[in-house]
This record gives sequence, C-alpha cells and structure tokens, in this order.
Amino acid sequence: RDLHSFPTRRSSDLNHAPNIKFIEPSGKTTQTWNELVPYSIEVSDQEDGESRFQEITSAEVLVKLKYEENQAKASLYLKQKKIADSIGVNSMLISNCFNCHAVKMKLSGPSFLDISNRYQNTNKYRDLLVNHIKKGSAGIWGKEAMPSHPEISDSVAVKMVKWILNYAKDPGLNYFVGLQGSLPLNKPTATTQRGLYIVEAFYTDHGTVDLPDKKLTGSSFMIIQMK
Repeated sequence: RDLHSFPTRRSSDLNHAPNIKFIEPSGKTTQTWNELVPYSIEVSDQEDGESRFQEITSAEVLVKLKYEENQAKASLYLKQKKIADSIGVNSMLISNCFNCHAVKMKLSGPSFLDISNRYQNTNKYRDLLVNHIKKGSAGIWGKEAMPSHPEISDSVAVKMVKWILNYAKDPGLNYFVGLQGSLPLNKPTATTQRGLYIVEAFYTDHGTVDLPDKKLTGSSFMIIQMK
C-alpha cells in the first residue's frame, strides 16, 4: 500500500466510529483454567486508517479481561452505559502509563496491584499518589524513578489513583495494551469452578481536523467460556 492511498483528514468530514475485529480467539470458545490464550485484533477507522497498515498503533488499543459467574451477569455488565471499573483507565492509556506499569505484573515500574497493596485507599494516600504522578518520585520501588507528569491535570490524576486503589486488586479484572498478546485465564478464587471471561477491545480515534476533541471510541467483545 503506497502513501497516496492513506486516508486524509479533511476538515469538512464527519468523524466516524472505529471498527474493531477479533482475529483470535474467534467465535465462541471454551478454555480451561490457568491457560494463556493468545489474542489478535484488527482496528479500522475511516479517518485514522487501519492497524494492519500500521496507521493505528498497537499502543492505542486497550484490551479488558473481566470474569463473570454466568451469562446473565455478563449480559448485565455489558449493558451498563457507564462502567465504574473502566473510569480512569483510558486516561492511563493516553498518558502512556502502561509503558512502565501493568495491572497485575511488574514491568520497569511496579504493577498497579503492588501499588494498591502498599497504599491504603484513604485521602492521605490518594493525595500522595497524585503527587507522585504529577511530580515524580524516586527510591520507593528500587532504582527505577517515576518521571514527573505535570501535563496531567489533578482531576485526571485523581481518577487514575482511584482506579488503582479500587480495582487493581480485583482478581477477575485485568487490562492489557496491544493488538496482539496473551490473556491469562486464571481462577478468580481457589473455589471457582465455572464461569466466563468477557474480552473487550477499545480504540479511541483522533477526532477530525476541525474537532480534534470530538473523539469516538469503538469497541468489540467476545466471550470465553471456562471449564
């Protein structure tokens, strides 16, 4: 594909919602507990382009893994217009927090789970973590220093911190970044026998030339039955 075939962003164009497609897993699938299941996603957007041509980068795609006990609860969860366990996560994606942190595992920085285990969910520690995000920190988690992020507003930093302290400990909730990766289908509790995982993928576009702040988010989901 040559450069002349890339989509152009004309100021008169209306913005269109992105389309997201799961390549794998495909269709209805059943898996056993504690397996790593590969996933692959394609994203297309009339204004931004297509992921298969590297016009949409892997770092802009968010994947959510959510456990539910049965199909009825999964359906209720998916029908919610505003899902509390997602508030703040997109801000972390946009701010590149996932370059150094993951939800459950350590990268160059501590996992969000480790942070939630260290700090209590109180005003004192919420304020402390907001300060770490905006001004940076050093010597808390070893040799790696936390860079400052003065561009992040207080209100956005508060949403990030609240998400970490409220949801990172949830054993049935995880987030990943990328067009490809692996999903750890772990048991939420030792006594869990059955249930399912909802896998959701999200991409937020870049708006239009005239309205760059009028962004649209596309999403798609699939269900993995567990046995």
